[in-house]
Amino acid sequence: MLFKGKVLVANTGEDSLTFIDFDNNRIESIDLREILHLNYKKMSILRGELIGPYEMAINKGYVYCTNIFDDSVFKMDIENKVLLDTLAVGSYPTCIKYFNEHLFIANTDSNSISIVDEKTFTLAENIPVGEKPTHIEIDEVNNNIYVVNSNGYCMDIISLKAYEQRSIRLKNNPIKISISENKIYILSNVNNGLINNSNITIVNLDNYEEENCMEMEGIFSNMLKINNEEMIFITSMEDGFLYRVDLERKKLLSRIYLKGMPNKMEWDRNQILYITNISTNMLTLFRIDQNKVIKNIKVGKEPNGILLFN
Repeated sequence: MLFKGKVLVANTGEDSLTFIDFDNNRIESIDLREILHLNYKKMSILRGELIGPYEMAINKGYVYCTNIFDDSVFKMDIENKVLLDTLAVGSYPTCIKYFNEHLFIANTDSNSISIVDEKTFTLAENIPVGEKPTHIEIDEVNNNIYVVNSNGYCMDIISLKAYEQRSIRLKNNPIKISISENKIYILSNVNNGLINNSNITIVNLDNYEEENCMEMEGIFSNMLKINNEEMIFITSMEDGFLYRVDLERKKLLSRIYLKGMPNKMEWDRNQILYITNISTNMLTLFRIDQNKVIKNIKVGKEPNGILLFN
């Protein structure tokens, strides 16, 4: 079977999640507002009309979803469609990661990282970072949290081992990072009013010095690195293409038109990329070895985050 397991998509524009069960050939829409009404005691946190589910993390069967319009995180039992708890965090929470019994959340509009104790689902700490944090990666070997600040020309490094924090100055505004072995890959946009370019920079994690950089025309929205290869996929909401890049040779390998505004990506660790498209309301399945789109699945309005689980 080519497709297996389960996929969850956060539909920001309609306050829903799309649940796709490939094993049982089932697609289901989960209305978050309906779940909230069924769990009315949990609704005190909601202040506005929109929730805005954006990105998700999972641990021990529980799904955690950031809500950009409600400034909150939901803890959910997806299988039983039950909202277990809600927690207020910073303003416009976007990226969420799980590590070592804690959730790490980037609050883009309040320039902070919220650390949540997963067991008690309480806020352990809020840490100030640079301007407009958009993405978090975790170095599980060295117990470091890396935060890119999309309007601050910098990357924050938070040491969970030494309880220290430092900031690394960058040449451009970073929007996405990926860690592989002892390197960090940084996607940045260069928009100074005259040019609209992007670059991918490789930084050594031992000394934080730049090792390599590839310049590209256009503004890109997301990046995904294939492990153990210098192969990177990039999406562009500007032109609707999926780009495949060989970073080692600084070469564009392919440019596949997906239509609309492709954005978030996840990889099944085999041959399939999952890509959400916020204007066509589709989840695109792209086969890496064949370098082509093999399926488009209709999901909810303005899909963003993708969660793969078994």
